[in-house]
Amino acid sequence: MARRAQSIHRPVNWCVCGLSVLIHVIAFPENSLAQSSSQISFTMGLTSPRNARDVVSKKPVSEYDYTVTYRYEIDMNAFDSTSEYIVDYDLMRLEIGDNGLTHYYSTSADRRDSIMYRARMSADNREGVVLDGWMPEGRFALYEDTYLNWPEAGKLTVRMGFSDFEYEYEESVPRMDWIFLDTVAKTVCGYRCLAAQTVFRGRRYTAWFAMDVPINAGPWKFCGLPGLIMAVEESTGVFSWEAVGISAEHGDIYMLDPEYDCITNHVPCGVPRASIRRISRKQAIELEKRRWADPYAFILSGGGSARVIRKEGDKIISDEEVTALNREEYAL
Repeated sequence: MARRAQSIHRPVNWCVCGLSVLIHVIAFPENSLAQSSSQISFTMGLTSPRNARDVVSKKPVSEYDYTVTYRYEIDMNAFDSTSEYIVDYDLMRLEIGDNGLTHYYSTSADRRDSIMYRARMSADNREGVVLDGWMPEGRFALYEDTYLNWPEAGKLTVRMGFSDFEYEYEESVPRMDWIFLDTVAKTVCGYRCLAAQTVFRGRRYTAWFAMDVPINAGPWKFCGLPGLIMAVEESTGVFSWEAVGISAEHGDIYMLDPEYDCITNHVPCGVPRASIRRISRKQAIELEKRRWADPYAFILSGGGSARVIRKEGDKIISDEEVTALNREEYAL
């Protein structure tokens, strides 16, 4: 979430294998939506990083025949009309296989991983590299991958990146009871789309699906309609997805595996690869709550350091180091 007058975009300085990297992280605390924040920028330096998202660990697990790119937006103006928030967004990619397996992930996070890998392996970049310089205002990187019908039909797997660890939980593919709406069709990416509505885990969603593309798939965990889901709107207006591109193309569906290396005789740069920590969905929710209640505990426990610089315009008001004793002051 970010306001035009009050921003919580976070510039973050990660030290990776001796490499100083400037990145921007943006937070969406599920239980802190009504809280405001002062204009804050954050600078953090990790001294003992992990490497769970090394691109050489991309292991092919299946193949896809279609891809869809969705613009995923979080609009806090719908929740708080008294402030002017920037509409935050990510471009998400859905890869669809003919066996029902789909992979939904952030193109921003994927590009970051590639930039980080190239910078780590290049001696020319040891003085530092700007990781997010290509990102326009409002764009963020969602480190959460969703696999439907994996590791088997009827199962769903979610991978979540937290600090220096990757967490994974598995559940059954959710059953969504859709009610078809008698509304005027709308066009998304050139396809005529019909509307249906469902309530999923406490939120009401309206989906627009294309009967001309008879594929049971959609963004995030959405599924169960007789056509590809092209757009989804959450009833409060905070969350939305809309397809901005669709293509019939073939390629591999990957899953990060720390034990796998796609490069023969590859010599790593010395950053240890973190293991995948398998948890339950309930534990994942608790992990999310803990992260937003005390976000710096994850950074400090992972060997990181952080400074918080408060600004009004270009004027620095304060510059403080975050420690175990004062970190709760900076929780959202």
